[in-house]
Amino acid sequence: MNSALKITVIIPVYNVEHYLERCVRSILEQSYSVFEILLVDDGSTDGSGELCERLSAENDCVRTVHKENAGLGFARNTGLNSLRSETTHVMFVDSDDWLEPGMVATFVRAIEDTGADCVLGGFTKRDGEGNSQFEFKLEDAVWEGNELAMKFIPRVCGSAPEASDSIPMSAWSSLFAKTNIDEYDLRFPSEREVISEDFVFKFMFLRTCSKVATTSCVGYSYRTNLSSLTTSYRPDRFEACLYFFDYALRLVANSPAEADCVLRLTKTLFIYMKMCISQEVSRVSGKSRHDACSAIRKMAGDQRLLRVIDEYPSKRLGFAQRAFVELLKRRAANVLYMAAALGFF
Repeated sequence: MNSALKITVIIPVYNVEHYLERCVRSILEQSYSVFEILLVDDGSTDGSGELCERLSAENDCVRTVHKENAGLGFARNTGLNSLRSETTHVMFVDSDDWLEPGMVATFVRAIEDTGADCVLGGFTKRDGEGNSQFEFKLEDAVWEGNELAMKFIPRVCGSAPEASDSIPMSAWSSLFAKTNIDEYDLRFPSEREVISEDFVFKFMFLRTCSKVATTSCVGYSYRTNLSSLTTSYRPDRFEACLYFFDYALRLVANSPAEADCVLRLTKTLFIYMKMCISQEVSRVSGKSRHDACSAIRKMAGDQRLLRVIDEYPSKRLGFAQRAFVELLKRRAANVLYMAAALGFF
């Protein structure tokens, strides 16, 4: 090891035999050698489990743990429960993603220079073929005290009404101190219960930090999930979004910037509503336009959602976002359907 930091990279694995080797190789080839790569085979039914074993046999720092399928969040928990005592820091990488050279070294340098409990970096979103779609970049900064509690942590909840200043809820492209995880026994909920399980872990972790560093390094390549919103229909997505919203409100209750967190979570809920409506488009849901519009009208008429809209300062939103919220309020299902079908959101 070329530093005191001993990093374990936890990679949940489920039916990704076409992508896993590139992911692991990108970590093995980092200029800073990680302590261990922990592959958690979440009951794969393709050749991923066997590939994990081969990668472990070929590389001393790669270890495989097999478990019954229970989803991404619980697979990460299995990884956390399987850490060796020597581990000082933890990084989560999804098995169809990869790291650009030098990313780990940059994160380690940030920890060593600042003494932060956590480092967060940017990412490049890529399509299924690996082509760049857009880049998200953070500033080089150190956050502590009131600045951390009041200005930084709320950004994980989403953007302010008049801004686009959110920090991704994802657990990847971050380096976490194991001492904080152990002291507060931090774990992920199941994404089958909470649709943004990453947010829960990340928000709770940041609340334990005395200092957080962000880096302008854009070293994480995130491959969009080809079986996600655009190709698969989840009939309970709207209910799941409302459940997450209420769950997150309980999580941020009594935090130093609770009011700001609530505002940001509400804007995130509106973004989730766009996803819910986009899912109803016939090419995704398989429904007729009439049935899809009926479903959209029912969602928009939900009393819980209407109360949230009434309490939100919509006038602070940009024009397009304000128009979307107004269409929800008016239950303009046909207009919302057309906007989704035409790709406006």
